[in-house]
Amino acid sequence: MESSGPLPPYVDKGRGLVIVAWVEAAFGLLVLAARIYTRARIVRKIGWDDWTMVIATILAIVVSVVVTMEVHYGVGSHTVHIPPPHLIKAVEWIWISAPFSTMSACFGKISIALLILRMINRNKAYTIFLWALIILLFMVNLLLTVVTFAQCTPVPWLWDQLDPAASYKGSCWDPSIQKNYGYFQGAFSAFSDLALSLFPILIIKDLKMDLKLRIGLCIVMGLGVIATIAAVVKTVQLKNLSTPDFTYNAIDLVYWYISENWVIIVAACIPTLGPLYFILTGQRTADSFITASSNRRKNNGLSQKLLRWRLRSPIFWTARSGTIGSDEGSSASTMMEKGMVVTR
Repeated sequence: MESSGPLPPYVDKGRGLVIVAWVEAAFGLLVLAARIYTRARIVRKIGWDDWTMVIATILAIVVSVVVTMEVHYGVGSHTVHIPPPHLIKAVEWIWISAPFSTMSACFGKISIALLILRMINRNKAYTIFLWALIILLFMVNLLLTVVTFAQCTPVPWLWDQLDPAASYKGSCWDPSIQKNYGYFQGAFSAFSDLALSLFPILIIKDLKMDLKLRIGLCIVMGLGVIATIAAVVKTVQLKNLSTPDFTYNAIDLVYWYISENWVIIVAACIPTLGPLYFILTGQRTADSFITASSNRRKNNGLSQKLLRWRLRSPIFWTARSGTIGSDEGSSASTMMEKGMVVTR
């Protein structure tokens, strides 16, 4: 690539990026392992929020692998110092990383929404909002993936157009289409991060548990605000992909989208580690959680039988008042059984 002035000095910012990517991956994997252990061995109740988080983590690991390949081919260095064949491969890996990063964040947020759904108790408005958000999250992010790879025909023309010796000629949409949708997706991503961070406060403030515990849980579940900041910065940094020296200028963007993925994963897993924390600190035993979980399931079964009996009873239709199980036990014990938090 020609330059009108003196060449910039050789700089390799990619090594630091790889270190950050894998340190975050190691910590994220550790937290996820603790979550799965808590749900499978202590609470003995694994849900869809856990499985979607596993998917998010697998995709985030793939992103770390792909970013390592990006750096190998020159990302983090000035474009003028990258041999043309390596530059083409670097661009190829950049495009390949996009769907994995996008869908990792998407499944992480879906997991958070499903976790919140486990916390709420028959609140129709909250349930509708969360399911609508889940559907929109999946559709908006999946469409970004489709737009990203559909903008050029054939798809390899996304990176092969940089090769002056390419044996074929492809075509692409107006770049503004993908760029503008990317800005929209980034804005929606920031909104969803903020909504999922603040939403638990509406639920936790009314729970029957110790005030300090409620405040602590709000703070922990509010860690997603960091993901909101990452989403905003990432969206602003998108412009660096269209600069001539994009392999160097876009390094901050890569930092932010990697960090957003792992922040979402860690922030979503920490609230589920309450039972493990109390066992490690000697405040509870594993048997107490297993017994509580078993009793809770038995009580739920009895409640469902009673509810079916009431629905068949004519007395229910003439003098119904309240909902079965609306105040069975404390809110803290309910959340304990779901593997989120416990009290002494």
